[in-house]
Amino acid sequence: MVPSIPRQQPSQLMDEEGRWKLLKRCLTDSSMALDTRAAGALILLFGLHASHVRHLTATQLTRRDGNSYLAVDRHPILLPPRLASLLHQLAEAPHTRAALTRTNRGEPWLFPGLVPGRPTSQTGLSSKLLPHGIDTRPARNAALVALAGDLPAPVLASILGLHPNTAVRWSGFAKTSWADYLAAGAHDMRRHPSKNVQDGVARLLQAETRRTTATDSETIGQ
Repeated sequence: MVPSIPRQQPSQLMDEEGRWKLLKRCLTDSSMALDTRAAGALILLFGLHASHVRHLTATQLTRRDGNSYLAVDRHPILLPPRLASLLHQLAEAPHTRAALTRTNRGEPWLFPGLVPGRPTSQTGLSSKLLPHGIDTRPARNAALVALAGDLPAPVLASILGLHPNTAVRWSGFAKTSWADYLAAGAHDMRRHPSKNVQDGVARLLQAETRRTTATDSETIGQ
């Protein structure tokens, strides 16, 4: 599991407008490297730690009934189409499929490193993101605050691999510090209570998307 965050409130938070602008760029800017776009989008949208992103394998990415899912922990996450496309392109890239870029179990790393059989390093991944304005810690913190404001702590923990105590602290921080900003999304979730984890994640993505401008919403949903 991802290590617990400190008990104090996170000191570095990317502002929401900046987070969505960077996410839009990751999803649409073909001038960026494919692995940089995919890693950036995963951190900006789902709050995944860079160390978690770099250890993802192609076998964690699946298609079912016309949708794509990423199994980060116990429950697969429904992916927005543009992000799904990036990850599938990455999984099918020649450098990903090569024998030297696989795990000991033969699973292809989505983010292979320079050392045969090993994923990219956390430093290497972060150094690719930073020139594009994606500082992984503030970006991850902002995404987690937004997620924690809409999802119950147990659900947050189960889909992202967070320690339960970590998820509870993020939920507490979101409710006390971002209550006004998250009110619209929380109200939407109350009006449409989730019957299961996947429904909750799908509605979360819809609520998150509505917080952007109309142009950004169209981009994220495509």
